[in-house]
Amino acid sequence: SENRSLYLSGDMRILIVGAGIVGFNLAQELSQEGHDIAIVDQDPERIRRIADTLDVLAVEGNACLPSVLMKAGVKSTEMVIAVTERDEINLFSCFLASRFDVPRRFARLRNWEFSENGRVFSPEELCIDQAINPGQIIVETILKILETPGVVNVAEFADGEILLREFDVPENAPIAGKTIQDIRSITQMDSFLIVAIVRHGELVIPKDQDIIQAGDRFYTLVDKEFLPFLLPMLNRTLESVEKIIIYGATSTSIHLAKALEENMRDVCIIEPSREKASRAADKLKRTLVQHGSGTDMDLFNEINMKDADFFLALSHDDESNILSALLAKKHGAKRALVITHDPEYLPILDSIGMDITINPRLITVSAILKHLRKGQVMSVFKLIEDAEVMEIGVDENSSIVNKKIGKIKFPQDAIIGAVLRKGEMLLPNDDVTLEAGDSVIVVALPGTIEKIEKLFDRKRSFLPFR
Repeated sequence: SENRSLYLSGDMRILIVGAGIVGFNLAQELSQEGHDIAIVDQDPERIRRIADTLDVLAVEGNACLPSVLMKAGVKSTEMVIAVTERDEINLFSCFLASRFDVPRRFARLRNWEFSENGRVFSPEELCIDQAINPGQIIVETILKILETPGVVNVAEFADGEILLREFDVPENAPIAGKTIQDIRSITQMDSFLIVAIVRHGELVIPKDQDIIQAGDRFYTLVDKEFLPFLLPMLNRTLESVEKIIIYGATSTSIHLAKALEENMRDVCIIEPSREKASRAADKLKRTLVQHGSGTDMDLFNEINMKDADFFLALSHDDESNILSALLAKKHGAKRALVITHDPEYLPILDSIGMDITINPRLITVSAILKHLRKGQVMSVFKLIEDAEVMEIGVDENSSIVNKKIGKIKFPQDAIIGAVLRKGEMLLPNDDVTLEAGDSVIVVALPGTIEKIEKLFDRKRSFLPFR
């Protein structure tokens, strides 16, 4: 189809509206992949920074004006991605782009009115092909984390059929002290594979004789259906989440609380602003909304922070989120998840023991890149230290098609995690022959990525996974 060829053409002309963290990351990522990028922003400082660091056309001006879009080359553009902080600007620049006959239009829309079921207009009626609501993605991510006790990272492959999950190994886990080979022989190994171990901050691709130790974290690829059988091996069955405390009554928190109210007994929101607290209380049925600060010890005692299974710091203020989460952990909350808008904070949060961190801007970048790549459905997630998990299609012209895995010269620091054939997950042993139309999930350390691309005859396109 015409659509598909557009996606796959290597060098597209793409116009990005908004040069904040999201716009900057997209421009960097897409220009590295060889696309021809223009970016528009009203802030001269941001435009200067981009012009100095990236090889893109940077235009200062208001993207709601046709003259500014024309200056940025809108007439010959194949795609507009509008990611400013304001929905109105994103909506209007997509509307103008449609009048300039730009074939693909993406918009970041933060207001839930545009993405909820009861919405008045569909994105198409607003001249948008794809609307990305960061809040919605965050709610979906948090719900996945809550339903898998002990997980610290979640990602999906093969349209959600295969899950990538990162777990901690607790002291008394049945799996601790066993080799990869042992674990392989205990489980029906056709639906679960440990693809990487993180030990003392270093990521290794495990060999059969490596031993899983308490205190490790590991990444596993698991068939969606098999996930419930995996948890008992980690002793994670007893830790179901019953009490959740959320800091910040943002629209994201309110939507999350609504979803949690369905089947959770005990959900509480703490909100410093009296008006916001009472607005949240009006919208929620069973959630307890408390007016107070995230550092109020008396309030923590009153709402029994010591019994909290999860503390979620979701306010718009990074510093308050970090502080309240640290205090909540000190007060006995079992796990804490922190939203931080500034990516600079991510490494710090790891070092002070936050269990899970989410950066809405990087999530938005990931979501947009994922939709851009629909043609080759190749999602890739970045692990720590630039290791990557890639889903790569096996093409009929590829040099590895119809070869047995055992016969492929695969780099030392990389591993085939799974083979997908017609929606089924196959475990990659040496006798499996790769067929055209399969896709393969590969875990690769940085030095090996180009070799793998050569094997599969693929240009790379990846997604940051944080």
